Amino acid sequence: MTAPPTRARFTASLRTRVAIAAAVAAAVVVGALVVLSSIVLANNDVAQLDRRLDAIVNASVSTSDPRDPAHDVLSTGRAANTGQVMFQRGFQLPQLPPGTHTVAVNGVDYRVRTVAVPRDAGEDLLVSIGIRADSILLTPARIPLYVSIGLVALLIAAGLGWFLGGVATRPLRRLTEQTRRLGAGDGSPGDQIVPVRGVKEAEDLSEAMVLMLVRLAAAREATTRSLQAAQDFAANAAHELRTPLTAMRADLDTLRIHDLPPQERDEVVADLSRAQRRIESTITALGQLASGQLARDEDREPIDVEELLDRVARENMRSSDVSIEVHADEAGIVFGWSGGLRLAVDNLVRNAITHGRAHRIVLTAYRPDPSGLEITVDDNGCGLPAAEHSAVLGRFSRGSTAASGGSGLGLALVAQQAALHGGRIELSDSPLGGLRATLRIASGLPPS
Repeated sequence: MTAPPTRARFTASLRTRVAIAAAVAAAVVVGALVVLSSIVLANNDVAQLDRRLDAIVNASVSTSDPRDPAHDVLSTGRAANTGQVMFQRGFQLPQLPPGTHTVAVNGVDYRVRTVAVPRDAGEDLLVSIGIRADSILLTPARIPLYVSIGLVALLIAAGLGWFLGGVATRPLRRLTEQTRRLGAGDGSPGDQIVPVRGVKEAEDLSEAMVLMLVRLAAAREATTRSLQAAQDFAANAAHELRTPLTAMRADLDTLRIHDLPPQERDEVVADLSRAQRRIESTITALGQLASGQLARDEDREPIDVEELLDRVARENMRSSDVSIEVHADEAGIVFGWSGGLRLAVDNLVRNAITHGRAHRIVLTAYRPDPSGLEITVDDNGCGLPAAEHSAVLGRFSRGSTAASGGSGLGLALVAQQAALHGGRIELSDSPLGGLRATLRIASGLPPS
């Protein structure tokens, strides 16, 4: 049962969000500036009007006739007791107590200062002098202009936010396009993300994705090797074990059906034992081959060559009547797979003992150059025809002098380990009279 399709949900892009954020930030800044500017301008304009009004009032009052104030200024004189208008210039100002007030005259705001003017004879006067208040910056008439300026500022901020957001998100868009192409690809080695530049976050994201893809590629490669090794193991086991298993079944049927004499019965049991050993050695060798296919670079380690050769020599001398000499004083250290290299040398020694029937073996390790190492295994056995030196290195290949019961995989294992260690294996005639096996490997670099 398939899941119902989810409804597409609109999600604003980062570029749009940056533009909106810039517009909102501009609105907050403009609003704050408008409020602060309004307070400052209002106080400043009122103070300027009052100073101008003070100057006009002082000049008018100091003259002999206060009815003659400055140009474009309204003035009205009233009797202090009765309020009767004694004189006026321009429009009549309303009756006001002494002090400063803002009043509307004929639809226009005026800033008015009323002062008492004593007279030598007669009643004192209350003189009101007013000047227009619409010259200040902060007036209702100019509010639409200020609003328009604020809207233009918002549009400019949004446009700049859109432009800068596009510049900032361009690396992310490139990374998205690469990821989309990668998702639509077939997983080939050419499918990879090219690190982007321009924004720190995008660079960090692309580097993280590159590392993730490297790890995924390594995991995929390891999985592929594991599957291939399993397939090879199954195919080789099915091919190589069919014959000995068939022989074992025939021998078991013979033992079950026929009442054999003791001598013949012992021969059949011996055949079963040899078939069992062949199956065991084949399965062991196939497992070792599969393990070699799964070797990973991070599993490499430093190997003391002389110590490794000494260990191989001691173990084989304990289990066989053979003399083994080791000459590896200047071999030093190499980096590789300790188990695999030891398996290769051990197989060469066992091959010399089992198939070459050698009684004396000499192991020599030296460095022909700083980046390489050669390990030679010389024996005094029966040797191998020169025509077979290359053929026996293949899988399930046996030389004409090989003893019965082998798997034909010993030298193939050596060749595999030589290749894993960046080298090769060569067979030639030994100065001791038998076979010489020369294992050339690279010294390797320390694991990073």
